[in-house]
Amino acid sequence: MRIGVIGINHKLADLKLRDALAKACQKRFGANQSVHDQHHFILLSTCNRTEVYFSSHDLTATHSYLLSILRQDVKEDFDHKLYSFFGMDCFSHLTRVTSGLDSAIVAETEIQGQVKNAYNLATTFLCLPKELHFLFQKSMGIAKRIRSELHLGRGLPNLEHAILQTGKYFFRNTQQPKILFVGASEINRKILHFLKSKQYSDMTICNRSEIRSKELAILYGLHLLPWCQLDSWHQYDWIIFGTKSSEYLIKPEKNFTPADNDKLIMDLCVPRNVEPKLGQNAKITLLNIDQINRLLKIRHRGMTQALIEAENRVNLATYEHTNRYRQKEDSKITIFAASA
Repeated sequence: MRIGVIGINHKLADLKLRDALAKACQKRFGANQSVHDQHHFILLSTCNRTEVYFSSHDLTATHSYLLSILRQDVKEDFDHKLYSFFGMDCFSHLTRVTSGLDSAIVAETEIQGQVKNAYNLATTFLCLPKELHFLFQKSMGIAKRIRSELHLGRGLPNLEHAILQTGKYFFRNTQQPKILFVGASEINRKILHFLKSKQYSDMTICNRSEIRSKELAILYGLHLLPWCQLDSWHQYDWIIFGTKSSEYLIKPEKNFTPADNDKLIMDLCVPRNVEPKLGQNAKITLLNIDQINRLLKIRHRGMTQALIEAENRVNLATYEHTNRYRQKEDSKITIFAASA
């Protein structure tokens, strides 16, 4: 099976390096650039990982080609921070990723939608080789079955809980903070829904798509802030960023004065939406995704047996599907040779 992956994640690299590689990969291997000559790519980019899945007749050459492209855009030494898998190991890795077993927040559910979106986006632009279709379709199917049968993650604290508890502590002396959501991503929608259920009412949505903003405003009773007015973010107490952007959306501003109230900014994105230097302002507490994830490190305690079972099922399922794929391909070769 001619498939491979090269990637970097939260376990191996700090946010700065992940930021740089995410920007480079989105520039070079985005969905509308999924094929370079004989190299086919699917980019999976989330807050915790950036991975390029590929297929070609020469995986070694494609692997070297990927590295050479990335070295042009990323000046920092990163080769030793990357991981690479091929064939069945690549299949097993993506299945673990999609199941949430390789996530910073073990068994989180957002990754399933992110994998599906990456695959759908790539297929929208190009006819990908059958190996990549097989890889993503089977990985998503296996992961869905494992999560459903083992009830992974149910009843455990998740990212929404960590964000709520952080906000409650920060605004413990505030009656009702004014909350601004930047972006209508899946994670922002989940947080929005969760905070709404906890009786937070003074919430505003700011999104590139005006239609999507209005839909969410109607659904949750939100205020609207036009995208062109994002520079008025400092009028809010709690700002949660969750949108894709190759450039910082907000930076340190001269018009932000000490008279303004203390601000809590949560940047859930990689590449980051918020210029890190903004956190140097004494009136601003800026938290990135790694800092928020650390609040949930105890999550996997108490679910060890379920995780072991999930790992075993991933290994068995990927082994069985790989063997079937090989047998099917071998039979095609035999039939072709006999008819020649």
